[in-house]
Amino acid sequence: MFACALLAGALSSYGQTAVDAELNAAYKSLAQKDYDSAIELFRKALAKQPDNASVHKDLAYTLLKTGENADARDEFESALKLNPKDETAALEYAFLCFETKKQIEARRTFDRLRHTGSPTTRATAEQAFQNIDRPLADGIARWQQALERSPNPNELPMFSAHWELAQLAELRDELPLAAREYEICRKLKPDLGELLLHLARVWRQLNRLDDANATLLAASRGHDSRTAELALDQLSTRYPYPYEFEKAIALDPQNVALRRELAFLYLAMHKQDEAVKQFEQILAINPRDQLSRDQLDALHGIKKHPQATLQPASSPATGANGLPASASGASSGASSGRDARSMGMKSLKAGYIPDAIRYLTRAHEEDPDDAEVMLKLAWAYNAAKQDDQAMQWFDQARQSDDPEIAAEANKAFHNLRGDPVPQTTVWLLPMFSTRWNDAFTYGQVKRTIPLSVLGGWNKLLSFYVSTRFDGDVRSGLPLTVAPTYFSENAFIFGVGVSSRTWHHFTGWVEAGEAVSYLPNRHDVGMAIPDYRGGVNFAKGFGTLLGSHSSGFFYETTDDGIYVSRFDKDWLLYSQHRTGRTFRAWGNTSAQVLLNANVTQDLKRQYWANTFEMGPGVKVHLPWMAPNVYLSTDFLRGVYTDNQANPHRPNYYDFRLSFWYAITK
Repeated sequence: MFACALLAGALSSYGQTAVDAELNAAYKSLAQKDYDSAIELFRKALAKQPDNASVHKDLAYTLLKTGENADARDEFESALKLNPKDETAALEYAFLCFETKKQIEARRTFDRLRHTGSPTTRATAEQAFQNIDRPLADGIARWQQALERSPNPNELPMFSAHWELAQLAELRDELPLAAREYEICRKLKPDLGELLLHLARVWRQLNRLDDANATLLAASRGHDSRTAELALDQLSTRYPYPYEFEKAIALDPQNVALRRELAFLYLAMHKQDEAVKQFEQILAINPRDQLSRDQLDALHGIKKHPQATLQPASSPATGANGLPASASGASSGASSGRDARSMGMKSLKAGYIPDAIRYLTRAHEEDPDDAEVMLKLAWAYNAAKQDDQAMQWFDQARQSDDPEIAAEANKAFHNLRGDPVPQTTVWLLPMFSTRWNDAFTYGQVKRTIPLSVLGGWNKLLSFYVSTRFDGDVRSGLPLTVAPTYFSENAFIFGVGVSSRTWHHFTGWVEAGEAVSYLPNRHDVGMAIPDYRGGVNFAKGFGTLLGSHSSGFFYETTDDGIYVSRFDKDWLLYSQHRTGRTFRAWGNTSAQVLLNANVTQDLKRQYWANTFEMGPGVKVHLPWMAPNVYLSTDFLRGVYTDNQANPHRPNYYDFRLSFWYAITK
């Protein structure tokens, strides 16, 4: 009976009154702790209703349950854009920004909230802001003092000090200081192309847009391919003007590729003198550059024979816009010779989704039969929220001869389409109660079975097979003359069907056989029929356990359960918890709460008619999975029907429990 009440734990969701089938199915999966399916269904619903801030938040909290903090951060950001006054979403977004290494956004958000939020929000934001800002300020002061004490502060041995100071200054929004330090770093290590990206980012925030674009142009023609790709993604699609090349060369005068492209651009514009200057500069940097030497020879020949054509010898082919390919292709050479498949896999793993799509598409063109590329391309499109494209690639990948690739792609394809797929849910609830002076264990292994013959009914009903366990320690001891049993002491094998969740309500029925593991139990048979079913309602408000901020909460779980074994009785449970959630650094969170529990039944059995109240603590520690927690409750209870009650009319109960659940 405890197991049924705890199966559908309360989860935070602010549903809407008229939701589509995908959203109903998402909340059903959420109630069943089937987080993977819930995530896919939420995303399908948001594809149709992108302006639903509440669903963005529900998806974000579900992603937190699976440890997808970066995706959860993005969903909170979407909810915040739709409802800028949502302080809960803002706090969650800020904490997740900090955890996912977006410290600048975290600090800025906390800074805003500590001045504009409610008193509770301001207090939380102020503490979080100081926790971020104080170490940054101390670090900046420490490195500045180190540079002041150095006899040679602007020489190469002090590069690390300038680098650390630049990064700390940028994180603290001291942008002029950050720009100055990055410029010093560039002078000390001009070959480190990554510095150009940092400098461009800071200059853009300082509204020095021309300088930022020139820096990105220089980086996009650099020798480091990864830096070049990142810079290209940030540049305008418009081809640069000559003066922009000149500005970029002033920043990176040793960049041969940059000078060569400008030289060919001048040739396309019939400005041979300017082109000659650039080729000469290239040879001054690298006297072995044969291409530049050939171009100079050809250009000098043009000057001696004006009747010759203006097309330089050995020049690259011209592009579609009439410019040389090296000028019109925006550094196509930057990616030449690169393993597209390998780069695509690395980009996807690192979270560079646009890069992953570009490289994997190229890899597929080179080898159309590579099923792993199809699968990774599907995941990349899915991460980019382009689910139509993702479904097409999953569909192709599931035809693979590789069983692992085919199975993964097939599961993802059906999840993305909203089709029910077989899933296994395991949950376990060990508990110790001083009221009974006994330790109990409840658990279930459940496997859902989509039935193709039911067609669309699979989206409304979920069929499953189940094995439950209900046992305790004292009943397993040697039996006395008149033993008392505190649990069913049985494995319960059954089949059942449950409805999709509708407005937080779920219905279910189950039929099976209860097989006792105590061979000498005399009050029931060794194996007896077991029929049970019921209706569940679960909803939570505020900052629930697992949130990335502190705050107040309230949650309720209400069940009406029929169990044939209990004299064909209906049991009614109503559990309420309210209190405050506390979020510590790392992945630790705790709740201090007040319980109020009511239990009633139709047969008026004394043990099933109680009212309990008392404090409790629920804790999630860093080493625990997202859906695991420890709980302690100290309750004062009273029996509301004392007919045939062999105990006192009231009692104390200290309960210690451990909840674990997983779905695959």
